[in-house]
Amino acid sequence: MILTTGRYLMICLCLVRGALTSSAEAPFKFESTPGKLSKDIVPRHYAIHLLPDLEKLTTSGKVDIKIEVLKSARQIALNALDMEITKAAITAPKTIPLEPRPDEKAQTVSFALPETLAPGKYVLTIEFTGHLREQAQGLYYVRYPSGAGKKRMLATQMEPADARRMFPCWDEPAFRASFEPTVLVPKKYLAVSNMPIKSEKSLDGDLKEVHFDATPPMASYLVVLVTGELETLEDSFEGVKLRIVTTEGKKEQGRYALESAKKILGYYNQYFGIKYPLPKLDSIAVPGGFGGAMENWGGIVYNETALLYDPKISPLQTRQGVFSVMAHEMAHQWFGDLVTTAWWDNLWLNEGFASWMGTKCSDHFNPDWQLWLRAGGSKSAVMSSDSLRSTHPILQPVLNESQANDAFDQITYTKGESFLRMLENYLGEEKFRDGMRLYMSRHRYSNTTTEDLWVALEKASGKPVRALSAGWTEQPGLPVVNVSSTCEGGKTVVRLEQERFTVRDPGAKPLQWMVPVGLADLTRPNSTRVELLADKSASVVFPNCDGVIKANFGDAGYYRVSYSPEMLEKVRSRFHSLKAEDRLNLLGDTWALVTAQRAGAASYLDLVASLGSERNAAIWQDVLRRLELIDTLQRGQTGRSAFRAWAIQIVRPQLQRLGWEAEPNEPAPDTLLRSSVISLLGAFGDREVVAEAKSRFEKFLAQPESLPPNLRPCITGIVGRYSDRAVYDRLHDLARSTKRTDERRRYYNAMASALDPSLAALTLPISLTDENIPQEAIWLVSTVAHSGEQPELAWQFAQEHMTQLMGRIEEYERNMYVPSIMSAFSDADRADELERYVNEKVSPNGATKARETAEGMRLRADLKQRELPVVDHWIAAHSHRID
Repeated sequence: MILTTGRYLMICLCLVRGALTSSAEAPFKFESTPGKLSKDIVPRHYAIHLLPDLEKLTTSGKVDIKIEVLKSARQIALNALDMEITKAAITAPKTIPLEPRPDEKAQTVSFALPETLAPGKYVLTIEFTGHLREQAQGLYYVRYPSGAGKKRMLATQMEPADARRMFPCWDEPAFRASFEPTVLVPKKYLAVSNMPIKSEKSLDGDLKEVHFDATPPMASYLVVLVTGELETLEDSFEGVKLRIVTTEGKKEQGRYALESAKKILGYYNQYFGIKYPLPKLDSIAVPGGFGGAMENWGGIVYNETALLYDPKISPLQTRQGVFSVMAHEMAHQWFGDLVTTAWWDNLWLNEGFASWMGTKCSDHFNPDWQLWLRAGGSKSAVMSSDSLRSTHPILQPVLNESQANDAFDQITYTKGESFLRMLENYLGEEKFRDGMRLYMSRHRYSNTTTEDLWVALEKASGKPVRALSAGWTEQPGLPVVNVSSTCEGGKTVVRLEQERFTVRDPGAKPLQWMVPVGLADLTRPNSTRVELLADKSASVVFPNCDGVIKANFGDAGYYRVSYSPEMLEKVRSRFHSLKAEDRLNLLGDTWALVTAQRAGAASYLDLVASLGSERNAAIWQDVLRRLELIDTLQRGQTGRSAFRAWAIQIVRPQLQRLGWEAEPNEPAPDTLLRSSVISLLGAFGDREVVAEAKSRFEKFLAQPESLPPNLRPCITGIVGRYSDRAVYDRLHDLARSTKRTDERRRYYNAMASALDPSLAALTLPISLTDENIPQEAIWLVSTVAHSGEQPELAWQFAQEHMTQLMGRIEEYERNMYVPSIMSAFSDADRADELERYVNEKVSPNGATKARETAEGMRLRADLKQRELPVVDHWIAAHSHRID
């Protein structure tokens, strides 16, 4: 969660000739926005009264909704789910009782009106009872350990369509309204919502009534309510009250987050040109429930692993994650909350932008983390998915709640982020920011479509943003730019030709994009230029004929590059003098060409083998990921031992360079790389590393302070992988006794990583018990399949207990559950089985995610059959040679 204006006319002419189609989307208009509810009646204000009962796990409540009838109506319909409507009436001005007609499948309740309701303002009152469940959807409860034993708290997760589980509402993003909640909770509880507390009064018995100020008009999915035995760490910034809210005894772990919040808030106030509009911003740490964070306006909810940082215990990765996740979620306070996507087909406006803005902000304050360089690796990964036939455009139709859940994927987040970075690079940082400010000022407290963003950026920059962007957001996939050159008249003429880049999709529809191609002559400084490839091909002239031309220079582009053999040889000869981002994209493009059968695996391995002197952490992190992929393909193959031996030989010098202990003032990327290198060497069976990990873990058990926080994840993972029953039981004891969410996850995942099938068989049933939080426990099955290398065992268990497992998972992640297990296979027949099983045994709603995962499995099956013999042959010839 980044040419000249004079070419505008030429580009438009290209479009007329059919090179591209202009954007088909219209600016936001409430009446024509997609959705399932009628636009004839709209909510303006909700007064919500709620009494949750944590003993009975029920809620009772009443909501008074001020509505406005825009067109005469005989029926009122709104969303309600998992609740019983006990009473309803409309005041107009006299009170008329209404009979509810619930529709569970449509997730609505409707009320037939005794007479036509004329345009005007009314009050709809609904009384209801609901349920508190442990799944993080709507208002849910969380069990967590504390020094005083097990406790419970309440929290909410509404996006995309679960506010309807807490109270009846128009639960679609275009229906903006103000929300004014009142909640009855135990006197010892702290209650938190979007706005400050307006009043609080003690009631008879153990309860108190907490009444919150009304919110500005906003979407229902942004409503938040969290309550429990909580404590706060407080500060303020530019008049905004900032709080970190935690369970008891943890608030000091929020100090880094509080300082980060002040930095991020100041940065966004300046960048957007509109100051954060609410009087307070709470960051709320929940010890379970769901694994990420949610941008509720004024009350962001985080899993505590994404918000809390203890420098004595937490690794650097946690520190970086806290800042990055906060930067993403706080960006949403403008891009998503102040200005909201009209419908879920435009979800990328929320998530792609927050991903890009979060990385930009995090990099601004932490340039030593090299976040844009790391983002290049994530970009390459999503480009791999985007090249398969199962991909989809950034803008995609969303017809129901299941499809809305599916829209939260790599294409929305990472491709959206990558395209925005490319667009910013093309427009220039200042013009892009000016466009963002114009967009915000025009659409604050309203909704938008992608077209509204393009209009603002085009006005601010004077460049053809709408024409350029249509291909990237409305078409699936990505281009490859084929680059060749000739010497003509003493000058280098570079030929650029684009085509759709596909993998395993010979029948793919030919597509065309407007591609901002970054070019540079590596032999001459200050030769960088951006050429907009608006047609299928173009030529670019460089002076002299002795240059070395690099495409996608700076790695801002979302496209692959394929050089002619002569040009590739020249670029590769200068590999070690390239900037890190250009070395990274050359490695990524080389592997991508292997997957597309445009090159052989030997070309990639040659490049990896030349990395002996490479010291950049992002480069090595990228290489480690692909070595792990090849190792996965080698599972069960005769060449696996030789491949692992070669990989250890390649990677071990990095551990020798970094050492086991961090040096004073060590660069942050090196700290993270050390952990990754140790993990890979341990997974690949490096005996010295495994022995050292076991030794350090034994010492840790006696002296916890002896093991540095940055080594704890990798050491624990290796120990779990090679554990016997005694070590496994020790890990289990640690998992059950810790009060920290991050440690609990670490120990359970280490148990699930055990290679011993008898230990895996002990782990799998934990997914069905209450000893761990259900939302974490169910994913142990997938971890056994992948990290434990027991896909057959895990899949058999999952099939036997599918009803129980699916009953413990939120709707939000339901469609990904079976694919997450079966993706451990790399076989075409298993891919077929996945699609068949999901359609027949789970739900047709899961077909999209099953198809996407199955395509990845078929690709790995192809690579295993086609490239592993090449890899084995290459390894045999190079196992004793490292450049």
